[in-house]
Amino acid sequence: MKGLSLINPVDPKQLDKETLRIYEICDGCRRCFNLCPSFNTLLGRIDDYEGDVAKLAPTDHSRIVDECYYCKLCFNHCPYTPPHHYEIDFPHLMVVWKKRLAAERGVRWRDRLLIMTDQIGKLGSLTAALTNGLLRSRLVRWAVELVMGVHRDRHVLHFAGETFPRWFSRRAQPQPAVAPIRKVALFSSCLVNYQATDIGKATVQVLEKNGVHVVVPEQRCCGMPNFDIGETEAIRQAARANVASLHPWVAEGYDVVVPTASCSLMLKREYPELNPDEQTKRVAERTFDVCEYLMVMKKAGQLATDFAVHPGRIAYQIPCHLRDQNIGFKSKELLECAGAQVEVVEQCSGHDGSWSAKREFFPLSMKIAGKAVRAIEQVQADLVASDCPLAGLQLDQAGASEHVGGKATRHPIQIVRDAYGLPSDQ
Repeated sequence: MKGLSLINPVDPKQLDKETLRIYEICDGCRRCFNLCPSFNTLLGRIDDYEGDVAKLAPTDHSRIVDECYYCKLCFNHCPYTPPHHYEIDFPHLMVVWKKRLAAERGVRWRDRLLIMTDQIGKLGSLTAALTNGLLRSRLVRWAVELVMGVHRDRHVLHFAGETFPRWFSRRAQPQPAVAPIRKVALFSSCLVNYQATDIGKATVQVLEKNGVHVVVPEQRCCGMPNFDIGETEAIRQAARANVASLHPWVAEGYDVVVPTASCSLMLKREYPELNPDEQTKRVAERTFDVCEYLMVMKKAGQLATDFAVHPGRIAYQIPCHLRDQNIGFKSKELLECAGAQVEVVEQCSGHDGSWSAKREFFPLSMKIAGKAVRAIEQVQADLVASDCPLAGLQLDQAGASEHVGGKATRHPIQIVRDAYGLPSDQ
């Protein structure tokens, strides 16, 4: 973007000028038509004003920004991203606008609370039996919607009584080889730490099965949720803390492996843009999505291929934040190594963390998910897979599990763990 920065304070006049420049180009291109709600609104309103972007009202700008949930698909679709001289970065434009709107109209306490993932996770796990029971209560969900604006029908991941870090620290870990094949510092993520803990367990089991020594360094939320309210400084602080924890391991020859796409995207792409220092760059260069990492091992002849169970036919939904990493379909390739027949579903789930939980956006999120479910239905699969636990939750709520005999969507690493015949109850 010309003249705009995610780090510096927002200059409203410069932002208005840059916004109209980008909207003019988007109007002429329209490649992202129907890609997400923001572009439907933007292009629809431009048409209403007979192509005059200068007529867009403040309410139009606010709606376009509020409907953006930072999936980043438009960045990959756009033919004018840097190094093109147009320098279009629509996702970052939306973040700068979120910063501006946060300053102008304030941030609801609901929106601040929903992005406090570490705090919510710790409290939820400590009170898992009680909290999960309350979340199943229709009366409680009605009250939560009334007080907080969290939609009563939003399915949520339940909290684990035993967190992933607690499981990792108390388990009987295998004695590391004198010279392990590889060494990994696992960045597990908030969702895996407190809710989708089996994904973390499966990641460790599969890596160790392949001769990898695994450690779990101290870590905090990657900061992705803060994009929802334009808190880029909070993301920079999260980046500094996580890099400070991960870099010593990288310096010791460890690779950073991440089982959730949003977090690997943050470490690889967003951190170096916000903190362009050498340590951040080094951590980014050594960060891998878990399935990407295992395919690197396969290319090096280091992947165990003694799979005991064939997974069958799989409808694999690739999360938007994994598509944005431009690494190809590594999860598909890994599942095929395990003997699966895989059909890729390149449709957004429409979840995006807290965005789809909000009363005002939940119906729209389910409409978006419907496209993915219709694509899954055509596959006639035995299993549905997605690298994002929240995408899986969204797909199941939208009806994907109904098309595979009620089986919940699984992470590819869980399917690979099962294909190896490794126990899932360690």
